[in-house]
Order: sequence, then C-alpha cells, then structure tokens
Amino acid sequence: MIELQRYGPELRAAIRRSLDEPARTRMDGAALQDAVTEMAPATLYNVMRWQACANPSDRAAELVRHWKRLAAGRGYRQSVLPQARQARVVKFSPDLELMFCADHPAARPFMNGVMPAAGVHEPELVEYLIRTVRAGDVVVDIGAHVGYVSCVAAALGATVIAAEIQPTLVPMIQLNASLNELWTVHALCVQIGDRVGLTSTFRLNPSPGMQSSVDRIGQSQALLTSVNHDCIPCMTLDSLFGDAPYPALVKIDVEGAEGSVLAGARGMIAAAKTKFVVEIHGRLISGFGTTLANLLEPFAEDVWSLSILTVDGLQPLSRESFLDPDGPIATHRHNAPVLFEPLQP
Repeated sequence: MIELQRYGPELRAAIRRSLDEPARTRMDGAALQDAVTEMAPATLYNVMRWQACANPSDRAAELVRHWKRLAAGRGYRQSVLPQARQARVVKFSPDLELMFCADHPAARPFMNGVMPAAGVHEPELVEYLIRTVRAGDVVVDIGAHVGYVSCVAAALGATVIAAEIQPTLVPMIQLNASLNELWTVHALCVQIGDRVGLTSTFRLNPSPGMQSSVDRIGQSQALLTSVNHDCIPCMTLDSLFGDAPYPALVKIDVEGAEGSVLAGARGMIAAAKTKFVVEIHGRLISGFGTTLANLLEPFAEDVWSLSILTVDGLQPLSRESFLDPDGPIATHRHNAPVLFEPLQP
C-alpha cells in the first residue's frame, strides 16, 4: 500500500490519476522527478511497473529496468556496510527514538565514552534541533563523527550533508542512518575549512576530538606519500554549495578549528540566509591561530544575533560577553554551543 500523505501534492495527484485513469496517465516530468526523490526504491519500482502495464511503451520499459537496479542498489549498499550486532535505542523525545550502533570498534569511543548511560548527548543542541528543524531543510553537520546529530536532523525531515574528516567514521554515519532508514543523510569524507584542495590527516583511532587536535601538530609537515596519513579532500562551505541554495543550518564541531570553517564561509555568512550553531572550544582555538574576536568578526553586529544554547532554550549573548576573557565562552567547562542567527529584515 502506498501512503500518499508522505508525498508532495503534485506527486500525490499524479499517483491518484494513475489509479483512476491508468491508460491515460503517464508518470513523467515534474511528477517523475518528485517520485525519484521522494519514493523508496521498491515503491518506485512497483509504481513504474504499474505504469508500464497500464500504458506500455519503450520508455516505460526502460524506466522499469532502471528502477529495478535502483531497488537492488539500496539492498547492496546495506549489505556492504559494517554490521551492527548490538544497537542502542536513544529516546530524544516522546515522538523520536533512534538506533545507534553500539558494538563496532569505530562506534565504541563515542557510545561508551561520550554518550551518557541515560538521556541524550548534547541535550541543548537536541532541543534546538527538535524545535527548529523542518521537513525540507538542508542541514550541514561538520564534524559529524558517527552521525549522531545528522540522524536527529534527518529524522526531523532534513536533508543532511554529514562532513567527517576521519575515513573510519564515514561508514559509521552511513550505518547509523541505514539502521533508522534515514536515506537523506549524505556522508562525505572531507575537511571543511578555508581552502580547496587536498590535505593529509593522521590515521588515528576514532576518538572524538582527537583528529583535529593532533593534526594541528603534524599536518603542516605531512606529505601525501606518508604511510601514517590519509589523503583527504578539502572544501570550503562556499565551494560546497556554489550556486545552490544555502542550507538552513550549519552545525560546526571541529575541536578548535572552527575559525577555519568560518573563514571559508564568507559568502554564506554575507548572504545571511543560514543559521550557524558553532561549538566554540575556547581552550583549543589558540592552537589554530584563532581568537574569539576572529570568530566573531564575520558576523556583522547589525545583521546577526548571538545566543547560547541551553536545555531551557536560547540565552541571548552580547558581543561583549562573547569576547570577555572571563565570560561564558572563554570559561565554558567544555565547549560553548553558540547560535549565530540572521536578524529578521
């Protein structure tokens, strides 16, 4: 049975027409594009088979063959992912529960060392996502690790670009998304920063935060021919999106390298269409040649507001408090989640 309410109005209308007048209806144009982007592969395959029976043509037969391969492709993708023999269910709200792999070696540092035994990790960020993310939003998760934030945002209806610098963790993002049937999570092994090209990163165990912290020591002297490094593509946020519409939200958690990410997002920041949640590591940014003033500078005072995320909601933050060496950012016990939000015109 096809649950029509999950699809857009044009696609719903096309499906209804194909059922009412199958011989006179063709799934093409905008309706076909919507079907390709919204329907699960098996459902799409069955719809196209119905179309080919009711309105046979060479084009219909070609689409059936194509969508059969697409349906097989999802199963193949799942078959080559790491296997999760144990998964932990995390309840984020009364209406939102997700599974995360708990037993794979690449998942254990996060699941055993970061996730609390009860409740959720980063509850203030989770609360903000639940309150603000809407179906159809594009969210960029920079420093995605095992895909924890990515999966939450996708479950709320977003399309997610999950950027992670550690190759070991990219399959974990894909696995956790697959466990929850979240097929709008797109995992990229990439360094998002202030330049485009290639870089080399230490081939480390996937402990949260270690990659960026260690790389600031050794990366400048690392060669692409090194036996102890991975070769990783570099992109900026501006180059990642190019002429495409800017995302609704960018979350940045890169263990002190946040200044580099923001330096590569000058165009996006100037457009003032995107909200930025930046985990500011006040004790680590100096190791990357960054100050709090550097982080604040791109966000013009007359265009952007600042807030700290808390479990009780947003707490307004003045620019003076942000820069205060004895203020809530510099003295935060771990890393301060700061929201940079465009002011309403």
